[in-house]
Amino acid sequence: MDPIIATEPAADTDGSAGLSESASEGNRRRGERRVEERGKLERVAARGLIALLVAVVALGVTIFALWEHYSVIGRLEALQAEQAQFAATNDELHRQLAALEDRVAVNDRRTEELGRLTAQFAALSTSVDELRERADAGQRGWIMAEARYLLEIANRRLTLERDTGSALAAMLTADERLRATRDPAVNPVRRKLASEIQSLRSMPQPDLAGIAARLAAAEELSSDLAVLGAVSSRYVPPIVEPAPSSGFLRAWQVLHSSFAGMISIRRIGKDAADLVSLEEQGVRRHHLQLLLFASRVAALRADQPGFRASVSNARHWLDQMFDPADARVVGLRRELQDLEKIDIAPSLPDVSGSLHMLERVGPADQTPRAP
Repeated sequence: MDPIIATEPAADTDGSAGLSESASEGNRRRGERRVEERGKLERVAARGLIALLVAVVALGVTIFALWEHYSVIGRLEALQAEQAQFAATNDELHRQLAALEDRVAVNDRRTEELGRLTAQFAALSTSVDELRERADAGQRGWIMAEARYLLEIANRRLTLERDTGSALAAMLTADERLRATRDPAVNPVRRKLASEIQSLRSMPQPDLAGIAARLAAAEELSSDLAVLGAVSSRYVPPIVEPAPSSGFLRAWQVLHSSFAGMISIRRIGKDAADLVSLEEQGVRRHHLQLLLFASRVAALRADQPGFRASVSNARHWLDQMFDPADARVVGLRRELQDLEKIDIAPSLPDVSGSLHMLERVGPADQTPRAP
């Protein structure tokens, strides 16, 4: 900073000029001292600030060094723990390796022992293969014979008795026996047999048990149906009129009731002109029951012509011998008409193709001879 120099106005006399010069010189010196002192203070302050910054930096460096030191110590401890764990794991691996070496040595000894038995095993394997071939060859012949016999049973049960359940069971068993042979030569037979099994399963199956139950109910109903020409045996009491008050009227009523009880007049239609006795009624009902029973037997035997003929005869007998005005007769006639339309014996599929193919594969009684 520039020193502030105070100026005094010039005096006229020399004394005043001397005083003013000395005062100005003193002021100048004091200003210079002040400037020097201020510069010293500024230099001291700058040095103190620099020292403070250096101390702060030193403190930061010290803290960072301490943090690094402790972090290094922590990492060192972790590494030491890992090293101890690795050492323990290494010891365990050494123990396991020793155990494995012992096992390998034992296995090597066993392998050497088994190697010495290789020739004996080869001879035994050859003998077993030969025995298996002989046994399989003999078993194949028996299996083929059994499958052929089962297919014959299936054809007989189906064609003679229309027993689809037994025929299907026999065919499925024959297919299982053919599968057990593991012979590619029977694969065409199995394909044909599968087709026949499918056709047999898809064949419509009439409800023969239900039809037989309906016919049995019709038999039970026909035991007391109204026979055409039968006179009702039920007694209907006469209507009693109130007694008249006069004696003449009472006498006339007694006389009229006496003659009315002696003579009975009934009107019979043209369809029932011939009266039938109780025995004849029983014979007609029994004959209807026999026709219905024959229809039931034909249904259970799947005899379509016999079933249709028996049901038709029963319906005609019902129309000729029983009262058409009776509600039960009408209902039974309608039931017989419905039963007559049922086909109880649908056409059977041909299941003999697989049997013929199996016969061409090889005779059923062919059994290989032992060498």
